[in-house]
Amino acid sequence: MLIYCHWPNGLFLPKRLAHVAIDPKDLGELQKALNEAAGKASVLWTTFITFQLYLAIAFGSVTHRDLFLENSIKLPLLNVDLPLVGFFVVAPAVLVILHFYVFLQLAGLASRAKDYNTLLGVDVPDASDRQYVRRRLDAFPILQFLAGPRDQRTGFLGFSLRVIAWITLVATPVLILLQAQVTFLPYHREWIVWLQRVAVLIDLVLIWYFWIHLRSDDDSIKGVWRKAWMYLGGTGTLCVVIFSTYLATFPGESIKAHLPELSLLQALLFEGGVDAVHGRLLSVFSNRLVLPDQSFVVDSEKLDKITVSRSFRGRDLRLAVLDRADLRKADFSGAQLQGAGLFEAQLQGASLVEAQLQGAELYKAQLQGALLVQAQLQGAWLVGAQLQGAKLDRAQLQGAVLVGAQLQGAVVNVLVWRAFGTPNLYLADLRNIDADQKPWKVDETFAKWRDAIANRVPAGPPSDLVIERLAVLDPTRKKEPEDVLDQRYWDRAHSSSQPQGKKVLGQRAMSLADLACSEDSAPYVARGLLQNLKQQGDPELLDAGGLKLFTDRLLKGKSDPTACLGVRGFTDTDWADLSKLTLTSP
Repeated sequence: MLIYCHWPNGLFLPKRLAHVAIDPKDLGELQKALNEAAGKASVLWTTFITFQLYLAIAFGSVTHRDLFLENSIKLPLLNVDLPLVGFFVVAPAVLVILHFYVFLQLAGLASRAKDYNTLLGVDVPDASDRQYVRRRLDAFPILQFLAGPRDQRTGFLGFSLRVIAWITLVATPVLILLQAQVTFLPYHREWIVWLQRVAVLIDLVLIWYFWIHLRSDDDSIKGVWRKAWMYLGGTGTLCVVIFSTYLATFPGESIKAHLPELSLLQALLFEGGVDAVHGRLLSVFSNRLVLPDQSFVVDSEKLDKITVSRSFRGRDLRLAVLDRADLRKADFSGAQLQGAGLFEAQLQGASLVEAQLQGAELYKAQLQGALLVQAQLQGAWLVGAQLQGAKLDRAQLQGAVLVGAQLQGAVVNVLVWRAFGTPNLYLADLRNIDADQKPWKVDETFAKWRDAIANRVPAGPPSDLVIERLAVLDPTRKKEPEDVLDQRYWDRAHSSSQPQGKKVLGQRAMSLADLACSEDSAPYVARGLLQNLKQQGDPELLDAGGLKLFTDRLLKGKSDPTACLGVRGFTDTDWADLSKLTLTSP
């Protein structure tokens, strides 16, 4: 029988309900709450695993070509494009935050499971009965090894559940963060790599703090074995830290100056040689871009109508392997290309203004009409390089190897102390050659200058190669190397490379026109010569009569392409520049 109570607000409630108290030790209610929490944690855990798989696929799909071209990352399934750099900043941060939230939820679940185990032992004294009660719990793996039946907490099944939890909550997140760092490493952006390292370290701290809470009271791993697992975990953590901060570094990174010399392990993992057959590094991973025999020209048919095909301005491309790559009209202004491999690369019309090319491999590189103004080419290997019509104004070629370099019609206003070889200098502008100025400052020594350059490339074979190429500039050497090009050589070359006298008034102009109209590397040589003549504006280089002969020859190619094959592909801007040059001739 119910007795109703009259409350001041006019409501009538059963007296029995008015005096009901919540039982804090109600096993049924605690079990219900535990199952609800496990259900939510299960959904979150599954979401976390899916997100990890998602990131693993996204990171794994990024190639060296994507890094070089800064291609957007297309997210799987969502089909959404994200900026390359932004993705490698945001994705690791989101993974760590989500990992932290998952651990918070699981820590709460573990606390409820501990209370449940305590209350169950009091309310259900019989051990066999407790096993039946435990089977009412949610099948969530982590809850099962925390508070499930004994066969789920111990033995093979218990071990298997713990392994699943360890893989998904410890190993996989750390491996994916390391995957992000290793994948992005060849891009050479130091602050982002450090953000990725910090993400790894924070995740390791989270794992150590929360993982110890995710174990049951009757965990089979106790005593000596538990200490052994702790030591093993500490060793694994140390290995991860060493890998992320010491091994996974890139050429020229500031931290390398404070680390021990190159180890065999580091060479094996990141800094192996290049397999010329397959076009890849011999090491397991790579800390530099390796893209031989690839074309980076968007549309060859439209190349003559654009000024810049690709922009790599200011990029850090140290030790990049770009052998035989098609990089015509690419802009490398201010780029760091120390020790880069550009063997037979197509760089016609490229801009390398103020580029750092110390010790670079430019053997037979196609540089016709290229801009190398103020480029740093100390110790560069320019054997057989095609530099017709190129502009090397104030470039530094001290110690460069110029054997067979083709510099016809180029503007060679450069610093060439101790450069050596036998370049072809016919019709080159050699009036401002400086064969005496050293590349280091007055208050600086050769060793300090050399080491500053060598430190920007990995220790070992790459660094040794750069040091070897720069050794020719060592002023303490007892004997200068053979074929050194001193000031007398350049003076003689200037007088012999340029036709002189009234009888050969038009010879220089006609020779330059023949060079410009050559079908080889059209229109880059013609364009380079045109730019050189327009910018120089010097009658000593080409007098008024010679300028008219030169421009008339090129203009014939506009109406009759066979008259001057070298202007094939001239743009409207090129023809406008030629017309302006024509107006200055008599």
